[in-house]
Amino acid sequence: MRTRAPSRTPDRGPRPRVSGAEWVAGFHAVVGALEQRADTVEVVWIVEGLTGARARRILDLVGRSGVRYQTVPRSKLAAVAGTPAHNGVAVRLAPTAFTDPAAILAVEGPACIIGLDGIEDGHNLGAVVRSAAAFGLAGVVVGGPHPPPLGGAAAKVAAGTLPLVRVGHVGSLGDFAAAARRRGFWVLGAEAGGVPIGNGDLPHRLLLCIGGEASGLRAKTRHALDGSVSIPMAAGVESLNLSVAAAIVAWEWRRRLPVARPSSPGIGEPGSG
Repeated sequence: MRTRAPSRTPDRGPRPRVSGAEWVAGFHAVVGALEQRADTVEVVWIVEGLTGARARRILDLVGRSGVRYQTVPRSKLAAVAGTPAHNGVAVRLAPTAFTDPAAILAVEGPACIIGLDGIEDGHNLGAVVRSAAAFGLAGVVVGGPHPPPLGGAAAKVAAGTLPLVRVGHVGSLGDFAAAARRRGFWVLGAEAGGVPIGNGDLPHRLLLCIGGEASGLRAKTRHALDGSVSIPMAAGVESLNLSVAAAIVAWEWRRRLPVARPSSPGIGEPGSG
């Protein structure tokens, strides 16, 4: 691995980007929104005739938060959900801002940040966020000009964990990696041919860079790496889905550093995750 230049204050990233209002469907996603982000919920839709424990849970949260709700036909709810697998509930969320990436780098002590280079699929982003929440990571940073919005598919797959993880956006993950190195992070890429994760050290301050669905890590990002790690797999299997790879390496990092999780303030506040 490389030697390290003296630490300097990182360049500030771009201003927080805001996605448009989004419909999020599914029981766990709706509960997460009402419990963690009630101030961003514009309306809750509940399918006509919905009963049972889940319906009572939603109505209880609606009553406590004072959020407006409506009962609607199943076809109308399915239209905004984009799928019949909506569990009978959906919420419309106000625009969500990405965290300033400099705030993510400001975390002190042991920290792992997942860097996603050119990710396009909101389902993958949501799965990575859920893993980041599960393992108490410092945040997720999405590099590239067109990140998936923090809503819709990402929010549904994150299953209520999106408010627990700071998610930033940068134009170039390579530039962010350079700033991370100046703040004492080691930058590793998850790539075939890297050191198997069971055979090498994982740094206490880690930026793990994972390439997007189409083309992997960009050249500029690869140039900023201190090294790379790989996940041993059986013969005949070429690669893993990026969100699965992120979860495996994040779990291995957390296994070696079983420190107490920090508290979970709102998105954008240092120390969440």
